[in-house]
Amino acid sequence: MIFAILASILLVMAVVMSFFTSTYAAAIAFLGLCCAGLLPGEHLSVASYAFWGVAMVIVIALGFMLPPGVARSRKGLPYIAGGALAGMAVGLTFSHAALVAGAFIGAVLGGVAYARTPQGKVLEFPTSRFLNYLCAKGLPAVVTMSIAGTAAIILYVMWPA
Repeated sequence: MIFAILASILLVMAVVMSFFTSTYAAAIAFLGLCCAGLLPGEHLSVASYAFWGVAMVIVIALGFMLPPGVARSRKGLPYIAGGALAGMAVGLTFSHAALVAGAFIGAVLGGVAYARTPQGKVLEFPTSRFLNYLCAKGLPAVVTMSIAGTAAIILYVMWPA
């Protein structure tokens, strides 16, 4: 029961963090996934944990390689993270692959929605500047929401009826 509570707290924290800063939210979500994996019953394969672990490391490494101005920027992050969360939730109702695809589509739509606002005009949609910014902020959101959705599946399956 302790691992379920800890996993839930970590997952909620990761989702909330992705709305404010995207660098370490994926790491917190991965810790939540690992805590959920300690619950008794069926588990993900080692390959699945390795995949999400590598994805988390890539997100963190890319976060360090971003130019400081882009790394500090929070422009549109609530739109992108909110879109990824909504897409993940919709995909969660279908399958694991739909969960990941939904998070991706949601992040893209959230980025486009922000670019259409007066504050988002600086991203110059549809240029390479917009695409670069969307990749810099969208990839961490997609990975974080996908990991959180994967862990949510484990928690739901393991939850006592």
